[in-house]
Amino acid sequence: MGKFIKNHRYTLILVLIFALIVLLGVKLKSILVPDEGKATYGERLKDIEKYPIDKEVYDSIDAAFAENNNVTKITHRLRGKTIVYSITFKDEVSVANAKTEAAKLLTFFDEETLGYYSIEVYLIKDNEALNNFPIIGMKNPLSKTFSFTKDREITKSDENEE
Repeated sequence: MGKFIKNHRYTLILVLIFALIVLLGVKLKSILVPDEGKATYGERLKDIEKYPIDKEVYDSIDAAFAENNNVTKITHRLRGKTIVYSITFKDEVSVANAKTEAAKLLTFFDEETLGYYSIEVYLIKDNEALNNFPIIGMKNPLSKTFSFTKDREITKSDENEE
């Protein structure tokens, strides 16, 4: 055994140095690059299991808006601590009515849920040429109502003026 080590000492030293470099590289990676699964939200989602949202809540919102004659489509998704809704309205719905309809979303959630999640709502029209839409509304956990983007007037594009 001593003769083997003596004859291959440089090879063994290189293998040991390579092993140390690999171990240091793995340790350095764990320090510089955090866990990819938690990197997006960090510790912000640690209590999310205390505030589950039942599928029935989403279903009741979808059913209520489906009965609304002004709404053509509604979709939702949960992104971290943010509930995102996209509501498509018929072209004849005014900005004020669209905002009023969107505010009804808040009545479906209890106070604990509203105090934990942020809610975003995107108000869209079927006709994309009506450029006073989309309107974006946001409600953070500390607020009671939505804050909407500034209202815009319908303007004609350069193509339509000719």
